Amino acid sequence: MATSGFLISPRVRVFWGDVNLSSYSGGQKFPKDSPVVYDVQVDLQAEGEGPTAEMKWDPTGPGFALYEWFINPGGGNYMRKTITIEYFYPGGKKIVFEFVWSGQSINYGNDMSVTVKMVSQLSGLINANLRNTAQAYDEESGAAALDVYKKAQKQFGLDGVDGLLKFNETSLAYAQKAKITAAYGNDWTFGNNVGNIAKQTGDMAFGINIGGASIVIMPPFSYKGSGAQETVLNGATDVGQGALPDPAKRYGYVVGPSIYNSITRTFNWKPPQQDNTKNPGTQPLTQKTDTADTTLQTPPTPAQTAAANTSTAAAPTSSPLGTANNRSSPNVLNKKNPEAQARQDALNDEKASELTMDTMMVPVLVGIKPHDILYVPSLTGDYIEDWIVQSVGYAQSNGDVKVKIRATRVLGSGVPMNESAANVFKTFSQTKRLIGANATLEAWDSYAWGLPSSSATGTTNPTLDEQYLKSAEAFD
Repeated sequence: MATSGFLISPRVRVFWGDVNLSSYSGGQKFPKDSPVVYDVQVDLQAEGEGPTAEMKWDPTGPGFALYEWFINPGGGNYMRKTITIEYFYPGGKKIVFEFVWSGQSINYGNDMSVTVKMVSQLSGLINANLRNTAQAYDEESGAAALDVYKKAQKQFGLDGVDGLLKFNETSLAYAQKAKITAAYGNDWTFGNNVGNIAKQTGDMAFGINIGGASIVIMPPFSYKGSGAQETVLNGATDVGQGALPDPAKRYGYVVGPSIYNSITRTFNWKPPQQDNTKNPGTQPLTQKTDTADTTLQTPPTPAQTAAANTSTAAAPTSSPLGTANNRSSPNVLNKKNPEAQARQDALNDEKASELTMDTMMVPVLVGIKPHDILYVPSLTGDYIEDWIVQSVGYAQSNGDVKVKIRATRVLGSGVPMNESAANVFKTFSQTKRLIGANATLEAWDSYAWGLPSSSATGTTNPTLDEQYLKSAEAFD
C-alpha cells in the first residue's frame, strides 16, 4: 500500500549473533549486502509447545560454504549464538523473536535447498533435565502458589535466570492468594512442573521468546470471579513505534475488511469429560456444578443430551463423581484454592469454538501473539465477539509476510466472554467508523494500515535497536 507517495511494505530482518543475514556484511567469499536467508517462518502456540522457526538458506555454492562456516567449530562456531528474527514496518511496530539453531534439512538434486530449523532458548532451559522434586509446607497455613513457582525454579537450578517466569496481573493476584500444602513430581522437567502448578490455579503456562525467552502464566479470559475481568490493551494504539508488545498482557485487534484474506468460524462440541486443554495432559477434569454460567451456551444437541444422560446427570452410584480430598492433581495438594474448579472449567470451555484467519501482515497486526484477543463485529455492528488467539504463524515469502491465526471461544455467539473489554472495543470501532451506519472501507484501510505514534506505550529493546541501526541503510 502507498501513503503520501511512499510504499508501505513489511520487512524481515535476521541476525545470527552479530551478523546480518538479511543484508550480509561481507566475508567468506559471499556477496556483500546480499540476502543469505529467505522464507523466514515463526510459529507460536498458546500452550503445549514452545516457539519454533525455520528459514531457507542460500543454496548456491558460496551460500552453502558460508553455512558450513557458521556451524563448523573450526569456522565461525555460531551454533550456540542467538538467532534474532524481526518482523516490522519502517516507522511502525515490530516483533522480535530470539531463537537458537536446532537442526537443518538439506535437499540435493534439481531442487536444491537448505532449511535451518530453530527453537526457543526455553527448550534448553525448561526441558533439558529430568528431576524428582518435593515441596511440603505447614498443613495449617500452606504456601502461596507464587512461592511454589519460585521454589520450583530454584529446585531446577534456574533461579539465576532473570525474567524466566512472568505473570499476567490477574494470574499473579490469584497466585498470591491460592494456598498449596504439598507439590511432588517424579521424572519431570521444569516445563512440566510449571505447567502443572499453573493448572492447579486454573491458569496456563505460555512459552514465548519476544525479546527473550520466558514462561508467562496466563489466566482464563472468560472467568468473572469475584472481581473485575481482565483489561485488554488496544493493539492499534497502545504499542508505539519500534516498541514490542508485553508478553504478559493481552492486546485486542478488530477484525474486518482490509484485515483478512479469509476467515472461518467453526465449533466442535466435546463431552464434558474430555479436556480441551493440552498442558499438562495428566490433569483430571473437575465435575461441572449446577451453578455454572451458561449464558454463552447454545441449546444442547442430541449428542450432548445423550452424553449428559450417561455422565454428569447419571443417578448416584457407589463411586462418587469428581475429585477427592481437595486434590485436583496427582502431584499437588491444595490447602485453599476455592476458585480453581471454576477457572479450570473456564479454560476448558474457551476451546469449544474455533476461528481461523489468513491474512497479510498489515501494520496493525504486527506483534499479534497467542492470548491476544480478536474482536469480530457483526455486520450491523449491534454486537462484537471476542476470540482468544491460540496460535500465530508469521511467514515471509519474497516481499510479502503472511499471518495465520487460530483463535477459540466458548460456544454461542453475540455475547462477549469479557463484556467490559468488548464494550471498549465496540465503542472504539464506532468512533473510528469501522462499524455502524457511518462505517466505510476507507476507515478500515486507515485502521489496518495506519502507523502508530511514538507516544504510544510498549516494551522497548534499545540493545537490539542499536544493533539493527548498523545495517538500516541497506533497507531504507
